[in-house]
Amino acid sequence: MKNPTSSLLLLVFLLIFACLCEIIVKADEADDSKVYIIYLGHKPHDDHELITDSHHDILSQVAGSKEEAKKLMMYSYRHGFSGFAAKLTNSQAKQIGELPDVVRVIKNPLYTTHTSRSWDFLGLSRNSPNNLLNKTNQGDGMIIGVLDSGISGESEAFNDNGMGPIPSRWKGLCKSEANFNATIHCNKKIIGARWYIKGFMEEKGLTQSIIDKTYNLSAVDASGHGSHCASTAAGSYVNNLQYYGLNMGTIRGGAPLARLAIYKSSVRMKSMYALVFRRQGHQCPNSMTEDGVDIISASIGDIFINIAEVNEESVLGIGSYHAVSHGISVIAAGGNSGPDSNTISNTAPWVITVAASNSDRQIVTPLTLGNNKTILGDGLFREQIFGPLITFHNITKGEQVKFIANEVKGKVLLVFFQQADDILASLINLKTSGVLAIIVSIPPFDEITDYNQLFGIPIPNVYVDLEQGNQIYDYFQRSKSNNQDPMIKLGRSEMLEGQEVVLKVPKFSSRGPNAFAPEILKPDIAAPGVDILAAVRPQKGDHGFQLMSGTSMAAPHVSGIVALLKVAHPDWSPAAIKSALITTAWNEDTYKSEIYSEGAGDKIADPFDFGGGICNPNGATDPGLVYDMDKNDYLNYLCSLGYSNDKMQNATTLFSKTKNSTSSGIICPNKVPSRLDLNLPSISIPNLKNSVTIKRTVTNVGNVNAIYKVVIKPPRNTVVKVSPHIVKFNSKTKKISFEVKITSTHQRMSKFTFGSLAWNDGKHFVRIPIAVRKQVDV
Repeated sequence: MKNPTSSLLLLVFLLIFACLCEIIVKADEADDSKVYIIYLGHKPHDDHELITDSHHDILSQVAGSKEEAKKLMMYSYRHGFSGFAAKLTNSQAKQIGELPDVVRVIKNPLYTTHTSRSWDFLGLSRNSPNNLLNKTNQGDGMIIGVLDSGISGESEAFNDNGMGPIPSRWKGLCKSEANFNATIHCNKKIIGARWYIKGFMEEKGLTQSIIDKTYNLSAVDASGHGSHCASTAAGSYVNNLQYYGLNMGTIRGGAPLARLAIYKSSVRMKSMYALVFRRQGHQCPNSMTEDGVDIISASIGDIFINIAEVNEESVLGIGSYHAVSHGISVIAAGGNSGPDSNTISNTAPWVITVAASNSDRQIVTPLTLGNNKTILGDGLFREQIFGPLITFHNITKGEQVKFIANEVKGKVLLVFFQQADDILASLINLKTSGVLAIIVSIPPFDEITDYNQLFGIPIPNVYVDLEQGNQIYDYFQRSKSNNQDPMIKLGRSEMLEGQEVVLKVPKFSSRGPNAFAPEILKPDIAAPGVDILAAVRPQKGDHGFQLMSGTSMAAPHVSGIVALLKVAHPDWSPAAIKSALITTAWNEDTYKSEIYSEGAGDKIADPFDFGGGICNPNGATDPGLVYDMDKNDYLNYLCSLGYSNDKMQNATTLFSKTKNSTSSGIICPNKVPSRLDLNLPSISIPNLKNSVTIKRTVTNVGNVNAIYKVVIKPPRNTVVKVSPHIVKFNSKTKKISFEVKITSTHQRMSKFTFGSLAWNDGKHFVRIPIAVRKQVDV
C-alpha cells in the first residue's frame, strides 16, 4: 500500500515543479518544452523567404500543421547556414531529429531567462523593493533629453504602457515632419522630438536643396545609435525578447517610467555644437531649458580634445554650462580612443564624463585552434564550424578581399582590419565566395555591428582584438612551417556570469588625464558599456534590438541613474549628484574584487581609467557628504583659463545675468582662484613642486549629527595631511571646509601616481580619488 503522506508530498512537489516550468517557458505548451536549434547544414539558395517557408514545412511534420509550426518557431536562420530555432517538447525534438533533412538537433545552450543584466549588476533589479529603482517609482516624472541621431518611435522599447499624464511643465514639441509621424512615434514615453542641421549647413556651405536630397530631415533615427542610447537610459519594459533565437528575458532602461525628449543632429560629432550653444533661431541653447528637460544625455564625442570650453568648436563646451546653471545635469560619453592616455573628451568640470566598464555577464564565442588552444571571441554565434584556417593582413579595401575570394572557399578567414569602415565592403565582396566564417581582428572601436542582422550578409563573423588575432596568426604560421594544415573550430556562443567574468575598463574607453586642464580629473565615473542589448531601428523580420559597445552605451546608463537620483533628491544640484556618484563608486578600496584596465600591460584600474570607479546607484542614494558647487564656481574656472575678454564675452553672453556677469560678459576677480581649489570630488595635481595646499568643502546630506574621520591613502612618493582630520556636523553646521597638504618625498616623479581621501563615519565612506605628478625641471 502506498504511503499517503509520501503521495501528498510528491503531488505538491509536482504541482510546484509544473508552475515553475510554466514560468520558465512562458508558454501554453507542455511543461517540458524547451528551445532547440535545428541545424540543416548549408543553405540551398539565396531566396530567404523560400528557406523560411521550407523551415515551416519541416517543423509542421512534428507540430501537426504549418500554422502551429509558425507559432512554435522562434527564429529562422537563412544567411550563413540553414536552420531554425523552435520551442519543442522532448518527444518533438526526437521526432524532428529523425527527419532526413535534419543534420542535428541542438538544445539551446543559452535558454535561460535574463533581465537587463547591466541593471541587475548595478543593483537595480526590478525584483528588489528597497533599491533606488523602486524607491523612486522607476524615475516617474523625470524628462531625459537625448542628444544623438534621433529615435525609432515604432520600437516596442518606447511603449507607454502604464504611464500617466505627461508632466505639466513640459513645453516642448513632438510634431510630424517628413517621415516622422507624431501620431505613431510620439506618446507618453517619447514626448518631444526635434532635429537640427543649420549649423552643419553653415559649416559646410551647403544649400537647402542639397540638404533636402542628402539628409533625412526629421527626428527619425537612421543609424540606430540614438534609439539604442535612449532605450538604455529610459526604455520601457520589453518582455521575453528573442535575440538570435535566444530568450534574453526582460529588457528595459535605467529609468523605465521617465520620459524622453529627442534632439537629433542630422550629422553627429562636430556639428552638434549648433544644437548646444549657437544662436540660430530655434537652435538657441535655451530650447532644452525652456522645454523642461531634467537631464541631458549626450553620447557624442568631441574630436577637439585640447581646446577650452569657451571655444565654439567645443562640442558640448560652454552650452552644457548653460544647462547645468539651470539645474539640468549633463552626462556625456568620454570617447572611444583608448587605451592611450590623454584621449578623454567632454572634459568640462560641470559635465559628468563617463568611461565604459563591462558588467558581470559576457557572451563569448570559443575559437579552438588545431593545437587545442582556445580563444574567446566576441559576438553571438549559433552554430559550430570546423575547417581549415587562412589569414590575410591589413585589408583596407573591398577590392583586395575580392581579389583573393577564390582562395577562401570552404575555409575560415582571419582578417586584420585597420578600421571598422572597411569591414562591410569586404564582407559584401565575399558574399558568394563560399567562405565558412570570418574572424575579424581590429583595434578597439565604439561598437560591433551585426552585419548578418542589418545587411543580410550570409557570412558568420566573430570579433577578436589584435592580440588575440596575432595569437591565431602565430598558430597559422607555425603550422605552415611544420607542413601541417592549420585548422580551427568555431563553437556555439556561451554566456558567462558572476564571478566567472573579470571586471574591467575595456580597451576602447578613452583615458585621462584631461589634456586641456589636467587639474580637472577626468573621466568622472564608469558604467557598463560592453555588449549592451538595446533598441535600434526595427528591420524586416526582427524586433529591432542589437548588442553595441562603447562609452556611448555607458553614458545613458548614468543618465538613467541620475533620473532616479533626481526623484530621490529633487533639491540636489547637478554638482551634488555628480559628487554622490563619484564618492560612492566601486573601486579598489570598495569593491569585492579587483577591477582591471584592459590595454597595453593590463593593470589595476586607476582614476584615469574610470574616475571614482564603477557607478554604484544605491550607494549614491545616501552618500553622507557631497562636494557641492554652483555656476559662480564654474565661472571662476572659466576665468582661470586666461582667455581674452572678447573670447570670454562671446562665450558668456548666452547666460543670464549673475553676480559675476553683465550683459557684456563676465567680470573676473582680480585674483583668480586656482583651478586646484575648484570644489570637485577629486584632486589632480599635474605639476607638484615640493608641496601644495588645496581647499575643499563638504556638505552634510546624511544624519544631522554626524562625526567623520579622514582616511588617507597617499599616492606613491607623497605625504598627505588633512586639516582638520575630524569634522563634526549638527543642526547649525552643515558645511565644513578643510585643507589638504600634499608633499612630494621624491626628487623625480614624471608619471602620475594615485591615491584617495575619504571621510568615514562608520556608515558612509565618502571617497575621492587623488592623482599627483611631480614637476620635472627642464
